[in-house]
Amino acid sequence: MDDSDDPVMALLATQRAVLAAVENLAGQVEAIQCKVDAMGETLAQLVAGSAGASGVGVGRALALGDRFRQATDKEAAADPELRSAQGNYVVAQAIASKLHKGDSEGVARENARVREWIADQLDQGRVFEPGKVRSSEKGVAAVVEPIHEEMFPRRIRAPQSERER
Repeated sequence: MDDSDDPVMALLATQRAVLAAVENLAGQVEAIQCKVDAMGETLAQLVAGSAGASGVGVGRALALGDRFRQATDKEAAADPELRSAQGNYVVAQAIASKLHKGDSEGVARENARVREWIADQLDQGRVFEPGKVRSSEKGVAAVVEPIHEEMFPRRIRAPQSERER
């Protein structure tokens, strides 16, 4: 009886073949993981607005939402394309302060969330109406409009007289 007829030897040969196939697959998985990691880094750079990865460079303007994300409050208020969005952000800041009275961290989180929401809306092409304020004997107060209901779902309501019909 030679080795080719021995069932133990055949089993060992099969095990060696399976082990080689598994090692080959492990190598392929590792190569794919490297590609996935590289794509993840590229995606993170795109999301962060990295000039090198996003293709933004000489002669190419930042998207409106990215401009809003990067602008200071003062810069956004001075920019004609961002002014109305910034006005609504100021109203949203006043709303956040009332919703999170005494919780500065809650206000900061809410403001960051709303700023990103506005930037996303700008990226989608939304055009904002100017934010409104009302003067009274108590001082100046922000006017809550339906758009602010979108910013703070199920937490605030615009007065009925301000609602679109």
